[in-house]
Amino acid sequence: QVQDFGLKHLLSMGSLRLLSLAGCPLLTTTGLSGLVQLQELEELELTNCPGATPELFKYFSQHLPCCMVIE
Repeated sequence: QVQDFGLKHLLSMGSLRLLSLAGCPLLTTTGLSGLVQLQELEELELTNCPGATPELFKYFSQHLPCCMVIE
């Protein structure tokens, strides 16, 4: 299971374009919000992630406008 701590390692992968975190119940909204640092991200899947709130999806749409976020 991926946790917020594990997300920090992903943030150094600036050229990452596709990321699936589906089914990761231990991720928090705070941890997920850091993914906006991945400006090359084109697709992000967050199905079955309790930390993926409506507010977070709005935040992603503002800060990652070219990324398709799958709820």
